[in-house]
Amino acid sequence: MKKLIILPGWGGNKETWKEFAQLASNDFEVQIIELPCFGDEPCPDRVWGVEDYVQFVKLKVESYKVVKPILLGHSFGGQVSTVFASKYPELVDKLILSAPAVFRPKKTFRRVIFNVGAKFGKLFFKIPWIEKGSAWAEKIYHQAIGAQDYQDTSGMKREIFKNIIRQDRGEEAGKISVPTLIVWGTLDGYLPVSDAYKLNKLIKNSQLEIIKNGRHGLHLQQPDKLFTIIKKFVESARSASSA
Repeated sequence: MKKLIILPGWGGNKETWKEFAQLASNDFEVQIIELPCFGDEPCPDRVWGVEDYVQFVKLKVESYKVVKPILLGHSFGGQVSTVFASKYPELVDKLILSAPAVFRPKKTFRRVIFNVGAKFGKLFFKIPWIEKGSAWAEKIYHQAIGAQDYQDTSGMKREIFKNIIRQDRGEEAGKISVPTLIVWGTLDGYLPVSDAYKLNKLIKNSQLEIIKNGRHGLHLQQPDKLFTIIKKFVESARSASSA
């Protein structure tokens, strides 16, 4: 039975992938790698970048002592998977990317607004009669600009988040040589579906599947649909390699 290794996205863990893992368990030996700061994995004692997570995954994969597993990465896990597959193709049979956070623009309108708003907020919330409500107002502000992942972090996890969202991995994506499946939902509110087409062009040996009305967490909202697409891809790729 082929091994399927799953790298969850930011905030994801074994529990959030439990239903999907059960679906896949009849066809694959499923292994979910919880990334540091999530699930049972504690945060590191320093600020990590994507490369550090890649090395963490490499040690895990090598410890399983299996021959070239299938790697499935979602969102941030997809960002890590992209770099991993580009650096260590000998350790990956096939790559599956579910709305991977590969592209990280240095300057976006949202980030500019975020930075300006943060500076303004520090001054605004120093006004005595407003200061008491600053925590509440800050939460509303972050939700309004779509920075919920940032709002949900603190300490080392927040510093790591601030670091990894600045790391664009488009260059590594263009170096991927293993058969790759890219899956995206048309209603993804975190990462634009236009990134799917951009990534499909970058990865030469890739297949793109767009799920109508799918959102960012396809494994949670449409697990059956996602698994059907993945199973078909794996079977077709296997047939092509044996022909």
